[in-house]
Amino acid sequence: MEGLKAKFEGLSEEQQLEFIKLIMPTVCARFRQDPQQMMKTMMPFCQDLMRQFNMDGPQMMRMMMANVKPQP
Repeated sequence: MEGLKAKFEGLSEEQQLEFIKLIMPTVCARFRQDPQQMMKTMMPFCQDLMRQFNMDGPQMMRMMMANVKPQP
């Protein structure tokens, strides 16, 4: 996993975004497959990240949604 992470970090910002868009359907499918297990696994991880970056849930949502344009 660390090797994959290092390769990802070696990509340009544009390439990183393209990669994230490419894998998002797989991530969503994984959540749909077993939502309880994913929440059990991911919530502590996300909470640690929010603490690390001094954010709470609403702050993170505002940051993520700040530049989202409404869909027609």
